[in-house]
Amino acid sequence: MMATAQRSIIPPQSLIWGLLLANGFLIALMLALAKAATSQGMPAMTYAFWQTLIAGAVLLVCAGKRRSLLAPRLSRYFLISGLTGIAIPNAIGFYLVTKLGAGFTGIMYALPPIFTFLLAAGLGLEKRSWIKLAGLSIAVVACAWIVLQRHSEISSPNALWFAMGLLIPAMLSIGNVYRSVAWPSGVKPMILASGTLLASSATLGLFAGLTRTSIFPETTGLQLVSIVGVQGLLTALTYLCAFELQRRSNPVFYSQLGAVAAMFGLLIGVIWFNERYSVGIWLGALVVILGLRISNRTKPTSPEI
Repeated sequence: MMATAQRSIIPPQSLIWGLLLANGFLIALMLALAKAATSQGMPAMTYAFWQTLIAGAVLLVCAGKRRSLLAPRLSRYFLISGLTGIAIPNAIGFYLVTKLGAGFTGIMYALPPIFTFLLAAGLGLEKRSWIKLAGLSIAVVACAWIVLQRHSEISSPNALWFAMGLLIPAMLSIGNVYRSVAWPSGVKPMILASGTLLASSATLGLFAGLTRTSIFPETTGLQLVSIVGVQGLLTALTYLCAFELQRRSNPVFYSQLGAVAAMFGLLIGVIWFNERYSVGIWLGALVVILGLRISNRTKPTSPEI
């Protein structure tokens, strides 16, 4: 009876939206910390490696049944989930944040919803809904508008940076669908988050070796070490929340996490880094929120699996 009462304190819908907002804020904060570290000379690949290694180790220590990480059936899940959801998009994001700013890079994390929706609908994981498609389309078009506005504000922009940025939503969309389709039964979110983060750190370490990127930069000082340590703890909390959100929602609802992170990213960019955005960018941000609001005008049970 007590357990039932505890479960009823927070309605399922409120819990899901709370996880979405908290997770979006944590992702935006992670990008801000990444900019603070990489702008001091730490390579993006190195930063992403230590971020995921520390976070995965923290969750591993806190998790029970650690031996389940070695289960053969989970190896492929950890590898694919780690590459598509963490290693590739984060390494690119941490590199671009020093080139294009925290706010703009955060926008790249807002683009996956419509691609995730199309993938999920094609696989039969999501019911076809014109309202949802219209809302997500409005949000993505608004994000594209922000990209164009930001492009015009950057002096001597490099087209390759923007092309690299598009790999972030592409990888995240694939990862969103894969994690739901291949979700291992009977495994706790903390174990899945830990294994995915550790698999990501292993692949990033391999990439660093292949590209001759130092894992222990000589310029690393106490301040950088502190930032990396805080980032590792934040990342552990972020991905624990992320896997819990994915367990409670479907791929399309989960993919809206990026848009929430993008909005927080704009605010953090202004408050922390004194980044300045035009009226057009702020109007685009409002349209993103409007589009997401429209896309969620479905039955209350739609976010639940």
